[in-house]
Amino acid sequence: MLELEGVSKSYPLRRWGRTISHIEALRNLELSVPAGAIFGFLGPNGAGKTTTLNCIAGLLEPDAGTITLDGEPLMGSGGRDALGFLPEQIGLHGHLTARETLAFYGGFHRLETDELESRANESLERLGLGKDGDRPVNGFSLGMRKRLALAMALLHAPRLLLLDEPTSGLDPRGVAALRELLRQLNQDGLTIFLSSHVLGEMQQLCTHVAILNRGQLVLQDEIEAVRATVREAGLRATLRVGGFEPEQLDDIEALPSVHEVRAVPDGRHTRLEIRLRDDDTSALATALVELGLKLYSVEPHDPTLEEVFLARTEAHD
Repeated sequence: MLELEGVSKSYPLRRWGRTISHIEALRNLELSVPAGAIFGFLGPNGAGKTTTLNCIAGLLEPDAGTITLDGEPLMGSGGRDALGFLPEQIGLHGHLTARETLAFYGGFHRLETDELESRANESLERLGLGKDGDRPVNGFSLGMRKRLALAMALLHAPRLLLLDEPTSGLDPRGVAALRELLRQLNQDGLTIFLSSHVLGEMQQLCTHVAILNRGQLVLQDEIEAVRATVREAGLRATLRVGGFEPEQLDDIEALPSVHEVRAVPDGRHTRLEIRLRDDDTSALATALVELGLKLYSVEPHDPTLEEVFLARTEAHD
């Protein structure tokens, strides 16, 4: 388990060579990432996500607090060997081949030559680069560069993989391939901690999520528990109706089961987007018919991760 306890980090604000104040990036952050999880770390721009990742990876030292993996501090070199890190910005030497890149990087982890060669070949094959191992990196596409950087992060067989915006710049096919690869790695026992703005992708992939806003944690739970919490606050449903008149909107909003409603023209019909106070869509449908509307379809839907994200970050602004 990865645990952050009381982690704080600020940056000096300088003017004319003098520190005039500090910008607080993280404030007493408490975070628990279960072993074996795919943990999604969300937050608006400037929330402190990259600062958190850099602190975990050892690229930044927190001003206060502790970071441990399975009870052991991550600040020592032994702890760092348990981590693999794929930053958003990938720095690769274009004149090196993929295999040479892995050999160079493996030296930082003190891998023996035979073991390094074996792991490099295995990583390249697993990431679909087996036939490209002897090609210079400057001829790689962005997707291939991402896969090579991931191979570098996995070369020393870490227990925890950190990913910062891993789908950035990838086309839909590349995103789908990365998603499937991360699932396979997780099934093999790897704990994955990733930060991303692609909320739909996080919803498909993650087992747990946390939301950070202005350096503070506003939510942390299993993703299904997060959905259930929002669902309790009101299911959403989309209904296609005929015969709707704008003046009927007040009558619909006055129904006991309706929390809020929005009417959207939909060809010859109207689409009613309704947030309910309960999950009884059949009672709502009956009430709409009694108001004189013709009902063509009812489509209830679970809250999305985007709705959870917006609700939590707006509530803490």
